[in-house]
Amino acid sequence: MNNRFDWNRFCKVVNKDFRNMWPMFGTTMLILAALPFAVWLFMLVLGGSDADLGADLRLIFIEVVAYIAAMMAPSRMYRTWNLRNEGIYYAMLPASKLEKFCSALLFSLIVCPLAVYLGSMALDVFLTALPFGPWQEWIWQGEMGFPFTLDIGSLMSEVAASDAGADAFRLMYFGTLYNVSCWLGYISTVLMFLFTATLFKRHKVLQTILWLYVINFALSIILIPVMIALVGDSSFMDWFMQLPDRMSTEQMVGWFFGIANAFNVLLAVLFGWLGWRRLNRMAY
Repeated sequence: MNNRFDWNRFCKVVNKDFRNMWPMFGTTMLILAALPFAVWLFMLVLGGSDADLGADLRLIFIEVVAYIAAMMAPSRMYRTWNLRNEGIYYAMLPASKLEKFCSALLFSLIVCPLAVYLGSMALDVFLTALPFGPWQEWIWQGEMGFPFTLDIGSLMSEVAASDAGADAFRLMYFGTLYNVSCWLGYISTVLMFLFTATLFKRHKVLQTILWLYVINFALSIILIPVMIALVGDSSFMDWFMQLPDRMSTEQMVGWFFGIANAFNVLLAVLFGWLGWRRLNRMAY
């Protein structure tokens, strides 16, 4: 098939993937969405109604569960797309490779994690509404932003303390940088798992995690001696210790988030391109 994009064909591919979501990934999604109930039951058994897990921690837990669903979605939804015998059915679907790839992005980045997120949220509301149990406050009553974002105003209050008139703007600026960094990290991570889903044939998520560990270990072997050498270099340490005098806290934080965001964009583009290249050149 060519790589032209036709909206009607794309909608048909999305509809097919949506109908396949439950057979391919539904049970796992249900288990992930029900994990908050397991935590609720565990705390109820151990501490009874006196135990309480705050709304902020529950929100973080639900977001982590949705994150896991996003990482697992490519390997579960599109398990056969790189298998020589089983993948021929996917290759022969009457749609272009671009339409199939866009549908895979949609379900991996949005549909599957959002379904798990909403399911966990609905379950959390139900458990909170019960007249018994350890949940004492609604999940939106926490101090964190809702949903998917964090309010770091309390962490950054000292950053803008030197100029009270600019506090609101600076807090909004740093909060935006933080949230953009979180979203870019999320996108790059999911695209990495989508790429490895086209690379590994079995145990795709597990192999990805193991290879990440191996790569991290190899980088540590290389970087630890470099860091030791830098720490032992008096000229570098003098330059490093003088950074607070040369740059304000706002500038250092801005540089940190700028580098992190640029790195995440680079990873997202790289893994997105590699995943598309693998799918585009897949031989059956």
